[in-house]
Amino acid sequence: MRKIPRWYIAFAVINVALGSFSQLLPLYAYFLGAKAAQVGLLSAVGSATTIVASLFWGKLADASPRRRPFVLLGFFGLAIGYALLVALTKVKALFPLNAVVTFIWMAAGTAATLLVLSQFPKTDWERELSRFNALSGVGWTVGLLLGALWTTLFTRFVGEGWGLRSLGLVTALTALSAGIISLKSLPEPMGTARSSLVQDLTSTMGNFIAEIRRYGPVYFLGALNPVQLLRFLQGRTAFGPDLALCYYGEFLSFVAFSLVFAPFPVFLRQILHWPNELVFALYVAHHAVGVFAFRWARRAIELWGHRLALALSIFIRVGIFVGFAMVESGAPTWLLPLFFALAGLTWSFFQLSTTALVSRLSPEGMRGQALGIYNAVAGLGNVVGATIGGYLADGFGFFAPFFSAAALLFITLPILIVEGRPAR
Repeated sequence: MRKIPRWYIAFAVINVALGSFSQLLPLYAYFLGAKAAQVGLLSAVGSATTIVASLFWGKLADASPRRRPFVLLGFFGLAIGYALLVALTKVKALFPLNAVVTFIWMAAGTAATLLVLSQFPKTDWERELSRFNALSGVGWTVGLLLGALWTTLFTRFVGEGWGLRSLGLVTALTALSAGIISLKSLPEPMGTARSSLVQDLTSTMGNFIAEIRRYGPVYFLGALNPVQLLRFLQGRTAFGPDLALCYYGEFLSFVAFSLVFAPFPVFLRQILHWPNELVFALYVAHHAVGVFAFRWARRAIELWGHRLALALSIFIRVGIFVGFAMVESGAPTWLLPLFFALAGLTWSFFQLSTTALVSRLSPEGMRGQALGIYNAVAGLGNVVGATIGGYLADGFGFFAPFFSAAALLFITLPILIVEGRPAR
């Protein structure tokens, strides 16, 4: 077995922070008085930011051979953003915070996959992406476990409010640690000189300002031009029809995922009356299974191809979401950990299949933009799903978003099945 690159550890540590914050944000919003619709909108704001950030950072990454500045900006930016949570006591203040930390993180998130692809031959992409995602998943799971333990023990002494705020400080310190680790371990392409932290961040911010001035509103209005949008939806672009079809299926899938998972913490707290620590523990089960399942996902792709492995994950999630609806209607709550464990397994299949598929179908020299569009499409799906899911839950009960998500995923299956197997 090959030795794990040192820079994978930095991403594992940053995922500890990301994992803790992923449930800290909706739980803190609920503590401040937010309902399911507001929590859904909070998630939608982060996803909407992902759309813009993915397109922006993807284009900037293609224009630069360097990856280190993007990662450092994302890591240290998260450290600062997470530390600000302590000062926020209003639900409305969480919206700009979520937007800012999401935008900054996407600089590192976009560079991460490109780093893996640039360091290994094409024949090893699936294996290395699975190892990278598995190690990141370990970090995410540790972050959720940290959140569960922190909210169980510390809140008993300082109360729920300060218990959640102090967890924000812990996530900030964790992100800072990841940034420090990455300073010495992050690779750069051959022939590229390594520079200092100040030079890296100054260079990245300079490119950021230059690109904003250059592309700003005109760039994004051009991207939303109806004619250009129609050409993209028809596959009449440099990316081709196969990749456009992949984006279609991805968009519908993420709409379904967010219909369920955006308001889900509120479902656990409001309907099932689970404490914060139990909410964290449930997500630990989800991600712990996902960590081990990336190896199975890679083997499934090697045996069946990307599209069949992807379709299998979607089909199982249809059953999982129906199971959630059954629990909301009175089925035993002990089924939830089982369903969540299965959800973690299917996520590893979905994530590895779609990432590898987009990477292989994207043209040379446009891989950063293709992955940026992938993240943007996922963000758009999350915006739609999170917004609708919260209002469905408040208006009709949580059965509505759960069952709607299952139906939508079932409709999505044919789109993913007809996607051709990429050339190797």
